[in-house]
Amino acid sequence: MNQILLVSHGDLAKGMLQTVSMLIGELDNIYAFSSYRDDENALLYRINEKIKTFNKSDEIYILTDIFGGSVNNEVLTLLNQPNITLIAGMNLGLVVGIATQADKINESELDRIIQESQQGIINCNAFLAKEMNKEGDDL
Repeated sequence: MNQILLVSHGDLAKGMLQTVSMLIGELDNIYAFSSYRDDENALLYRINEKIKTFNKSDEIYILTDIFGGSVNNEVLTLLNQPNITLIAGMNLGLVVGIATQADKINESELDRIIQESQQGIINCNAFLAKEMNKEGDDL
């Protein structure tokens, strides 16, 4: 089974989980972890405690908010486990893309999901201006 851990600064991960649940329904394999400046329980400790509840055969996808941020850097220490994949730059398209996969995601499929999630980031002003110039009409 695929297990998904959403990890962020502040409440981004919790909001992402709530939004994904609204779009595709409640899933029992997605978990949110938030990091705060005054945390009493260390983020890595809480993540490790959750990972201990998974089956050894589970694939674990950890999605963090920003590459190079403190949350991402902390989670990097878990990459010594072969069943963990860490992806930085989480967005809704990425979470939905991974959450809708029932089986282990092979490298090319994961690359496709990541590319599709990146393509969902669009400057709408520039897009509309380009389309208007192309068609010569108002939209």
